[in-house]
Formats: sequence, structure tokens, C-alpha cells
Amino acid sequence: MEMMPEQLGMPEQLGMPEQLGMPEQLGMPEQLGMPEQLGMPEPIGMPGQFGMPEADLVGSGGITNMSQPPPDVNWIFDMAWYGEAVREDGFICEEHPAKLSSDGIWERERYDRPGLGVWQYRLPNLELVILIVFLLWQIINILFRKMGLSIPKFTSMMLAGLLLNVLLTISGNKSIIQEILFPKNRLDIPGCLGSFGFMIFWFLKGVKMDVKRIFKAEAKARVTGVAAVTVPIIVGLVLYKFKSGKDRPLKTEEYDTLLLMESLTAFSGIARLLRDLGMNHSAIGRVALSSSLVSDMVGLMFLLGMVPFAFVSKIEGISLLVEMIFYIIIAFTVVRPLIFKVIKRKREGRPIDDKYIYGILVMVCLACMYWNDLEQFPALGAFFLGLAIPNGPPIGSALVERLESFNFGIILPLFMSSAMLRTDITAWKDCLTFFSGNEKKFAVASLVLLIFLLKISVSVIVPYMYKMPLRDSIILALIMSHKGIIELSFYLFSYGLELLTRDTFSILVLSIVLNSLIIPIAIGFIYDPSKQFMCYQKRNLVSMKNTGELKTLVCIHRPDHISSMINLLESSYQSEDSPLTCYVLHLVELQGQDVPTLISHKVQKLGVGTGNKYSENVILSFEHFNRYVCSSISINTFTCIANSTHMQDDICWLALDKAVTLIILPFHRTWSLDRTSIVSDNEMIRFLNFKVLKQAPCSVGILIERHLVSKKQEFQQNPKVCVIFVGGKDDREALAFAKRMACQENVTLTVLRLLASGNSKEATGWDQMLDTRELREVMRSNDSGMLKEESSTIYLEQEIVDGADTSMLLRSMALDYDLFIVGRTCGENHEATSGIEDWCEFEELGVIGDFLASPDFPSKTSVLVVQQQKSVAQ
Repeated sequence: MEMMPEQLGMPEQLGMPEQLGMPEQLGMPEQLGMPEQLGMPEPIGMPGQFGMPEADLVGSGGITNMSQPPPDVNWIFDMAWYGEAVREDGFICEEHPAKLSSDGIWERERYDRPGLGVWQYRLPNLELVILIVFLLWQIINILFRKMGLSIPKFTSMMLAGLLLNVLLTISGNKSIIQEILFPKNRLDIPGCLGSFGFMIFWFLKGVKMDVKRIFKAEAKARVTGVAAVTVPIIVGLVLYKFKSGKDRPLKTEEYDTLLLMESLTAFSGIARLLRDLGMNHSAIGRVALSSSLVSDMVGLMFLLGMVPFAFVSKIEGISLLVEMIFYIIIAFTVVRPLIFKVIKRKREGRPIDDKYIYGILVMVCLACMYWNDLEQFPALGAFFLGLAIPNGPPIGSALVERLESFNFGIILPLFMSSAMLRTDITAWKDCLTFFSGNEKKFAVASLVLLIFLLKISVSVIVPYMYKMPLRDSIILALIMSHKGIIELSFYLFSYGLELLTRDTFSILVLSIVLNSLIIPIAIGFIYDPSKQFMCYQKRNLVSMKNTGELKTLVCIHRPDHISSMINLLESSYQSEDSPLTCYVLHLVELQGQDVPTLISHKVQKLGVGTGNKYSENVILSFEHFNRYVCSSISINTFTCIANSTHMQDDICWLALDKAVTLIILPFHRTWSLDRTSIVSDNEMIRFLNFKVLKQAPCSVGILIERHLVSKKQEFQQNPKVCVIFVGGKDDREALAFAKRMACQENVTLTVLRLLASGNSKEATGWDQMLDTRELREVMRSNDSGMLKEESSTIYLEQEIVDGADTSMLLRSMALDYDLFIVGRTCGENHEATSGIEDWCEFEELGVIGDFLASPDFPSKTSVLVVQQQKSVAQ
């Protein structure tokens, strides 16, 4: 209680009429929720609905309205139910601690009345606001997805807040919606929680940012990032100087704030936009991320450099700048070394202890408090602290994993919605018309449009001068001109400091909403992701000669993939006339960073940039194989650190850039040696394989490893390979790879052709003619009269009636071979698979491939499923 009991007992102090009783009768009643230990006198009761007979009040005070309490004591009822009250004369009373939630059913039993609605208590009211905001922005986001529009999620959050603003404006201040969601027009609790979420967002923005990438960025990215910020600022300052002080509709503080924030390109906002558009792994996305990082750093330098000029006294400005720089130095010279000590103390394979996570969160709060005391943007304190935290695993990824999903999905929407609720939507109409008569609103809108056009122009011209295609330059310019949550937060902070008026703030919010809606739609209209990996050449095994150079891309996820891939490469034919080039791509899931990374270990030293010993194991294993086992194979190793949902972009981009003919992917499921149990089953790898099969610029193979195949096996001197051939382009691709393996002197190849019973063997269509041509060489060697022991290639034909015949035939051959090679579409719409195609579990393997890879198949034989290049651009 903020008052003494003596103060509460005096009628003249409370402003209550004496006819209500003596001072000792005016104590707070127990049933109003005031604890007895506060020393309150015995109660006299309240009006009839609280259980007091009406005659008592009538006789003592002469009040005739028995259904309502006296107007002078309304604040006491507010005190009882809300925990705080303000009297008409401005006297404030507050209960500590405040009552957060109702007493439930006991409230009705105790007071003989329903009490307040559950939404009128603080905690249930906050939960209700969170629920409604979450449902609104999720519904809006789903609607955009259903319409095929890649609108960023934060835009859906803004539109959810805008929808609430419109509903409250239409219904009025005394509406049911207002009373339920924001009683007494209060936004303090949801807004405070949203602000905390925003501080966490800025902290994670710093954690995920790798400033060292500025020095690795291409020249066009660096120049574009610098020009996109400096040119609009210079032009804006020149235009401002040409106008006299009397003719300037905007104050200097307003103009400087608008000019800086509209010229800035925020890295975190661009990274979120590219992630929502699915472009962060594309070539344009990489340039945009590097350019926005440079732009963000340049804008930050401008912001710090303007601090001394914002004060009349230069000494105050310089001292403030020194305090800010001192904080940054402490963050990088004290906090960062401490974090590295924590990382060194962590045991291998163990997660970061919770106490370190909580300690970092406390430092985030202290950092924001420090910058708030400096009267600067508090989120910058969290941002610089995040920069000092090492990105990536183990600590950076742990922070992102723990905080980002909950913060972005639940808490941050409150910040976006509270910002939209503070806007005046009626101010928007004047800025959209040339003859509105409001010069200031029109000046704000004109300045925003001018800077947008300048950024677009600069961001198109600079990359185009560096030989970037015009279409790509336009897309890059649109990305660099995007505005989002960073700009909105800074405008909200400036509005709180009264640097911006409400009308100006409302117009700027409108510009952000329009920008975040129009730019993603325009990018989606210009950019076609399906064509980014389109190949204009035939890159498959059938179209190349058996003695031609074979370029393969081998993908590695786990250590158990290494040996199987090495043995498959060893069994592939290579010689001086038929060289084999292998690109090994180690795929690592991106954690705690925003920028995907592709590392070439031919250029970069071993282990640098990966931070993971597993990458070193992959590199060393293939280097050992190349140096001591098979020196005729040329091997280049890469490490790809990317989001699991976009790894296929890096795989396809590398295959396209290196002119690869065959991509070899590991199967997502691994069995134990006795095939009695599943060792691992990673759905992420399965979905990745699906995506690569869909958009690969060359042929693709999926290797299901069960029994390691090698030409130098200890117990099997002649590895036996079997190709199951029914017909079709995938079967021809599988046969082409098998014939290349058969060139290896110790490999024995068997081609099993399945024919439909009763059908003619003569070719009747184009596909059948191609099948016959590919099989001719095999059939010729089989009919040449050589003994089977002397021949390395065996050709067999078998007529089958249905899928049951195929199943019995393959089971009878299960133990005779070390590797089965089959086309993905082998037996599709053919009698060979009729009856068993409905039992296919893994669509990416095809019917025959799925049957060979199933645990019920009585063999430890490995399987290679091959898909030919799907299409060639014309």
C-alpha cells in the first residue's frame, strides 16, 4: 500500500461525505481484497450487491441510488479489482504486489457477485492479447501463402496490428473490444513484453552477424553497400541546405532521422526477407547479404558519427560518444574472451549449461539499461553485445535455438502490433494526395519516395557496371530498398523521444507497410527460382562417351557416409584416357548465423571457418584415399554450411558451376549390419534428396549402403554388379554407369532385362529403339562366344508375368551380387511392377529400388538408384 492507514481513515482526505460514517467506519472491507495485516479498521460494508442491506446506507447517507456505489468512492472499487486507482482529484493509490489473476469460482462465492471478467485481470488479459495477435498474424500469413505470395512474416504481424487498430478506431474508445483487450486504454504490459522481445531480436541479430564477411565480400557487393547508403544521404543533405529555415516544413531532428533511416539497409531485415523468399542461398541472395552487411556497418558509423553534432555543447556530445565506444571496447575485450573461456571449458558433445545462457540474458538487460541511461537507442546495447558473442556452434547456435523461435513467433508480434496501435490511420489520407493542403505530411511522403528512388537507381547502376545482368541488378536493387522491423523500431523510439510527431510517425509506418508488401511481390514477379539451375547442355552419362571425363559430386552428411562413397568411387573406372574428377561436399546445418557459407578447402586452410572436427575428418579421409589408394582420381573438397531447407540450392549451384555429370547422394536411412534394426532415419536428408532430384542440372544417384563394395575386397576378388533393366531413360542412365564400372578389370557386370510375357521383343517406339541401342554392346559381347569365366559382362533376359514374378526372381538372385544398379523409374507402368507398386515406401527410389532397399529383401547388397538429367534448357 502506498498510503498510511491514518490517511485512509480521514473523510476530508478521501473526499468522501461524512454521512457515509465515522472515520473508523471507512476502512477497506476484507471482501474487497485488502489484507487484514495492513491494519485496516473493521468494515461497514458496501452497497446492496456486496451483501449489505440497503436500509443502512439510506438511513445514514440519504442516497437513493442503491444499484451503484457513490461516485466519490468509485476509485475504491477500482482499487479492489484492478489493484490501482486514480481519484478525480489526481490522488493515486496502488496495491503492491498487484493482483494478477482472479480468484476463480471463489470470487463469486465469497463476494456473492460475479466479479470482473477474467480478461480484466492483468495476466489473463496479457495471455488473451498474445493469443489474438498470434492468431491474426498466422491467419494473414497463411492467406498470403495460399495466394502464392512470399510476403515476409513480420509484414503479417504489422497487418495484424493494423487490423486491431482499425477495429478499435471504428468501434470507438468505449467499445467491447477496447474494454476486453485494452481496459483503460492500456498498452503498457503487452508493449513492455514486446519491447523485451525486440531487445532479444536485436541481440540475436548481432549473434548471427559475421562482420568478417565484409572483408570476404566481392567488390561489387562492397561498392553497392557503400553507395546505397552514402548517395541518398549526400543528396538529402544538399537538398536540405538549398532551402531556407522558414521554408523547411520539417525540423532538423525530424529530417536527420528520416534521412538516415531511409538511407540505411539493415542486414537483419534483408536476411529475414531472403529467408522468407527462399533466396538466401541463391547467387543474388549472397550478393545482397554481403551488400546489406556493408551497408549496415556504414550506417552504424554514420549514426555514431552524428552523436557529437546532436548536442549544442560539443563536450557533451564527445563525452557521450566516448561512453558508447567504451561500452563497445568492453564488450569485445572483456565479454568475448570470457565467452571463449566458457567454450573451452565445455566438454566435447555436451550442450552449453543453462547458467551461461541465463547469465548472457542478464547481460543483455544490463546493456539495454546502460544505453537507455545514455538516452540512446537501447537495442544498440543488445546488438553490440550480440556481436561480441562468437557466432555459430556451440554458444551462438545454442542462443539462437533457445530464443529465436519463441521470441519471433510469440513475443515479437506484440511489439509489432503495439507499434501499429500507436499510429493514426486518419493521417494517411493527407500524405497520399498532392493537394491535401498539409505541407508537412506531403514533405515526409516526398522525402521517403525520393530516397527510395535514389537507392533503387544506385543499386541498379553499380552492379550493372560490374557486369551483373540487368534483371539480377534490378532484383538486387529491390532487395536493398526493402524496409522492415529495424526501421520501424527506430521510428518508434524516436517517436517516444518526441523527435517525430504522431502524424510523421504514422506516415513512416505506412511507407514501411507498403514497402514490405510491394517489394516481395515485385521480386516474385521478376525472379523465377525454377530457372536458376537450368542447364543448357546435356549432362548425363548416356550422352558422354565411356572413355570421357566423368565429373561427380559426392555429398556427405555423417561419418558413416564416407567409406561407402569412397568405395563406390574406387569401383568406378578411371584412367588417363577416362579421368574421374570428384567434388566432395560436406553438408553442415547452419546454426547461429544468418549467412550461408561455402568453403573451398583447396583455397582455404584445413579446418578454418568450419569450427567442426567432423569436417576435418571428411577432408582427411578423402585426401588419404587420393594420396595412398587411388591417385588417378582428382578430388576437391568443399564444406557447405546452410539451412537444411535450402541445402539443395548449394548442391545444385556447385554441380552447375563445376559442370558435374552425376550427383551421388546418401540414402536417409541406415540399417545395422544384420539388418535387424534401423541405426538412423533422418527425414531432413530424405526431403533434401527429393528436392535435389527435382531441380538438379545433371543426373542424380542415391546410394543405399548395406555392404561395402570395392574392387579390392579381401574375400571377394571380383565384385559383382547387377543392372536391372526394364526400359526408359533412367534405366539407360543406370546401364551407362554400370558399363563404365565394367571397364574396371576386376568388376563383373550382369545386365538383367525384364520382358513382359507374350510381348514382341521388336522395338516399336522411340524409347524401345534407344533401349535396344544401349543394350546392343552388351548383347554383342554376350553372343561373342567367350566363356562366362572370361567375360566381364553377362546379359540375361527373363520374361515375367507380374510383380510377384519379379519379386521371386530378385529374391533368388539376392545373394549373388555386391551392388544392384537400377533406374529410378525402372518398371514404372510395366508388368514387372504390377501388384507391388502400391507397396512402395520410398518414392524417391522407385518401385524396384524400394523393393531392393527394403529390410525384407534377403541380402546385404548395396543399391544405387539413378535418375537421368530431367530437362535441358532450350
